Order: sequence, then C-alpha cells, then structure tokens
Amino acid sequence: MHQGENAVTVVELMGSVAEALRADRSVGAVICTAMASATSSDGAAWIGFRESEQPELIAAQAEPSLLPKLFAATAVSTLPSPAGEPHRRAVTGLGELLLVAPGRLPRGSPSNARQVLAMSRRRGFGEVDLDLARTAIPALTIMLPQVVAASERQRRSAARRTAAGALGLTDRELEVLQLLAEGLLATSIASKLSLSPRTVHKHLGNIYEKMGVHDRLVAVSMAHDLDLVD
Repeated sequence: MHQGENAVTVVELMGSVAEALRADRSVGAVICTAMASATSSDGAAWIGFRESEQPELIAAQAEPSLLPKLFAATAVSTLPSPAGEPHRRAVTGLGELLLVAPGRLPRGSPSNARQVLAMSRRRGFGEVDLDLARTAIPALTIMLPQVVAASERQRRSAARRTAAGALGLTDRELEVLQLLAEGLLATSIASKLSLSPRTVHKHLGNIYEKMGVHDRLVAVSMAHDLDLVD
C-alpha cells in the first residue's frame, strides 16, 4: 500500500520539478515543499556542499525560527553516501533530522560537490517516511543534472543583479550589455528588444558612464570580469 502511495508521490514530485524547470522557478523549493508535505516534516532544506567552502542554503520550506537550527544541524552532520540509505539522527531542538542524498553531481561540477535534502520532525520519522525517502532517491538522482544547472543559473543571476546594482545598472541596461557582449550592434539590439536605435544609444551611454568606460570593448571586458554577462 505504502509503495503505491510513494510511487504516486514521487511521480507528482517529478512533474512539479519539470514544471519548475520550464518556468525557471526554484526547483529546490519545489522539492522541499513536496517532501516536507509528504513526510509531515516541520521543515525541509535543499543544501549544497562544496569542498573547502561553507554549505549553501539553496532553498527551504520551514518556519524562520526553525531554519537556522535545521541548517546548522545539517552542516555539521556526516552526509549519507550519494544514492545511499537515508540517514537520520536525533538533534536537540529539532527532534529528528533526516538526510536524503541523491547520486553524484554531473561531470563538470565542482569537485566533491553535493546537494542534500534535509528534513526535521519533532516527533521523529517512521518507517513509512524512510520508505518514501528511499523511493525518492532514484528520481532525485535522475533529475539532479537539471536541478543543479537550474540552481547554478539562478545563483549566477542573483550575483549578476547584485553586481549590476552596485554599479547602478538597471535591468534594461543589463539586457543591453548582455547583447553588446554577444557582438550585436546597436541596430540589432534595438530590433531584439523592440526599441529604437536612439533609445539603445542612450542606454549605452548610461552604461558607459556608470561603468566608468568610454568604448564597447572595455565595457564588455569589464562586464565579463564582473560576471555581469554570460
């Protein structure tokens, strides 16, 4: 009975992940929400681990007061082997922590990088919850390359917006700068963005002024150095 219910839950999870990927929404948040609901967890977090770096909270579904405890407990835990058995342990203030690790990240990802689903429940997890976690691991492993690519893309986008904000660049100016870096001329940029060439030249003037440069090549070079463009 539980196996059939678990299969339905995992299929629904995969469908929700696919929809989030198409819409470029946070896939980690979808996984956290679905798994927390299915296991009646108090909170869930999708956390990234990289060699010689601090763990990164990618997405979460938890009360603000609970999240720091969940993240801290996961950060100091021994992680389960990729695609292995879910790992659970008692944690003061959380009840029980359940860690679910999909298979290894795709080739080309940072060395020893991991992404792990952490869930907590005050009254602890039962065998039904463990069975669901076991059923979910193969599905999460299959989806992992797309999940990682999406989270990396969103991370770069957030960093780009921060860097652009520091220079005072608007979203439109960032779009123009991206197309400039792709080798498009002002007339082509205007056509691509449905703007007039005059408006594009105005945006370019603002970009150069804010970046403190005077020509296209220097602007593009500086944009690459600051990760403002792909």
